[in-house]
This record gives sequence, structure tokens and C-alpha cells, in this order.
Amino acid sequence: MSDLRTAAAEPLTGPGPAVAAPVRRARRRAGRLVCWTALGWLVYLVVEWFVDGRYWFGELAGAVPPFLFVLLPLLLAALIPVARGADRWRTGAAVAVALVVGASQSGINFGALWSSDHEPGPDSVRVVAWNTNSWNQLLGTQDHFYAFLKSKKADVYLLHEYQHVTPDRKGRLPIDDLARLRAEFPGYEVAVQGELITVSRFPVVAKPAVGPARDIALDADWNTRYRQAKVLRTDLLVKGRTVSFYNLHMPVWNSMTDGPLSGAFYSHMRESFAPRARQYAGLEEDVAHNPNPVVVAGDFNTTAAMSELDGIRSRLTDAVGASDDLYPTSWEEGGWKPFWRTDWAFTGHGVTADKYSFDSPEKLSDHAVQDLWVTVPPASDAKNASQPGSAQPKAAPGPPNASQTKSER
Repeated sequence: MSDLRTAAAEPLTGPGPAVAAPVRRARRRAGRLVCWTALGWLVYLVVEWFVDGRYWFGELAGAVPPFLFVLLPLLLAALIPVARGADRWRTGAAVAVALVVGASQSGINFGALWSSDHEPGPDSVRVVAWNTNSWNQLLGTQDHFYAFLKSKKADVYLLHEYQHVTPDRKGRLPIDDLARLRAEFPGYEVAVQGELITVSRFPVVAKPAVGPARDIALDADWNTRYRQAKVLRTDLLVKGRTVSFYNLHMPVWNSMTDGPLSGAFYSHMRESFAPRARQYAGLEEDVAHNPNPVVVAGDFNTTAAMSELDGIRSRLTDAVGASDDLYPTSWEEGGWKPFWRTDWAFTGHGVTADKYSFDSPEKLSDHAVQDLWVTVPPASDAKNASQPGSAQPKAAPGPPNASQTKSER
């Protein structure tokens, strides 16, 4: 009788050796998979750091959705208990390093977690920066387009793609809509260079050429200006102070119309790499030597994970600090790619951002509208900012080189 009781009770004590062994093997495999995934992601970060900004194919390494630089390590951290023994310690160390390295590339606005009281001050200047999608050639109507612009009631508009495109959307065509623009914005001044157009209710006192635009001949055609003038600087007289506004649209690094499975996609990457580097170097150099308060905004065609932004981010302050959005995105508004912020705004040399948001383009563009409110410093502060010992940068950066760290580039 006792033998029968013992036999009946045996299944309750747990699986037998034949069952337990496969379970242990499965757990070991799962733990090793977690460990190798963590180590593989760390290797990816090292490769991305080394190639991004140095080689043309490095653009791909920085093109992943930036939030993965935080999300993936956090997911792996949650799976650390699955690993056993040394694999658990390896996984934990890899996850910790990946979080430290990747947090600054994630595009996450951590400040939004504890600050949400951003409001424009009484003397704030409103700046709207927007990629107009070929001046509303493809979407909506011109009446809607101009009504939308006027509804922003901005003091300064930094607009890109003042152009049209050919039927295959690969060519660019000049346009002349200045008569209507001036009629819609009476009292505003207009500055144009290639595809860039700045509309300001403040007087334009100067338009210094920036970077490759300095080499444009006076009699150059529009296509030359389109290729070389990707930064339009206008010095505006704002309440008795000269403030430099940089309106930019950097060359796109990819060819989405061709797709990543075509050779043309990678040919475009290779051919655009050097022009992009020259435009960024020209912008950084000009900002570094500019004693004026500055606002830089536009379509950078660059994500938070790409190193091209490192130089300007080291000199100026990202306006996202004045945003309530935890993960701001700007490209393909309302589309199927809501993962990237490619439009950026920076302030510096005394200018501070009071409020910053990405507004809906009302289906007029595939880019959200950057709505930025800034406070410009008093004239005495702006003068002091350019004196020795201040935060004003003194040396222009050279082009990226292999000896620089990613944060230095």
C-alpha cells in the first residue's frame, strides 16, 4: 500500500530527468541568445561610432529609428534574469554600456519628463521653420497654403523648397511667387537664395554667404545656387539688435524614390556624402566666427543618431529643451514612418528658446512645422558674448577626421 502511495505522489514532485534536461537546455540557449544579442548590439554601436560621419556608407548605420538606442537595451535588461552565470554578468555589462553610449543618440527629450511649463515670454520672437514640399506644388491649394502660413503669425519664416519638381520628382525647377508672397505678407522683407526663402517682419541688414555659397558667381544660374546654397543667413535688426537667422535645407543623404535595393540608392549616398560634409563644415565655421546672437533652423535631413549634428550641437543649444514632447518627430507627418526627427532648431550666443513644438502641416507637406519662440538678449549681453573668456567659440572646426571622437566631430 505504501508503494502505491509513493508512486501516486511522484508526479507531484516535478518533472523527471528526461523532462528537466530539455528544459535546462532551452533555458541555457535562451540565456545565451540574450547575451549574444546584447554583445551584438554593443558591437553595432562601436561600428556605428567608427563609420558614421567618416565614410559614406556610415549613414546607414545611423539611420535606424533612434529610440532603439534606448529601447533595445532596456528590453535586454528586462531579460537579464534569463541568462545564467557568466552570461548574466556579460549581458548586464553590455546593456549598461549600450545605454550610456546610446542615450544621447536616442532622440528622446528626457527633460519633458520633469518640465512642461514652456510658454513664450512677453518679448519672445516667433520663428516658423518649414519644408514646404516644393512650395505646395503637390498637395492642397495655393489659397490653403498661404492661409496656413499666415495663420502662424510668425515674426520670421524660414522656408525651404521654394521650387517645383519635374514630373519624375528627380529634377528641380525655379519658381517666382514673390508677387503673391509680398501681397500676402505686407510689411515683411523677403530674402531668397536658391530654394531657401526667409520672410521677416524685421529689417534685413545683411545676407552673408555661408560655406559653399561663398563660391557662387554673381551670374550663376538657379541650379548652381540650388546645389551650393543650402544655408541662407539673414542678419535681422530685432528690437535694435542684429540677430543672425540661419535657414537651411541640407542635401538628403539617400534616394528613397529608388529604394535601398537599387544601386542608385547607394550611388546617391556616395555622391552626396562630400557635399553634405562641406555644408555642415561651412555652417559650423560661420557660427563659430559669428559674434551675433543666432538662431539656426531647418530641414537637416539628419537623424538624432547621425554624427553630422555633433559639431553644431557642441556649439549651440537644441531648442528641444523648450518642448513638452518626449519623443519629437518631424518627418512623414501622419505617414507610416513616424520615427525620425530630421528637422532641427538651435539657439546660441545669448538667444534662448522659450517654447518649441512640431505642428501639423495640415497635409500640405511631409514635414511637420517647427514653431519656435525665442528671447533675444539685450544688446549689451550680445556684445559681451563675443568677448574673450565668454562661451563664444573661437576656432572654426575642420572637416571630420579619423582621430576625432564622435562627440568632437
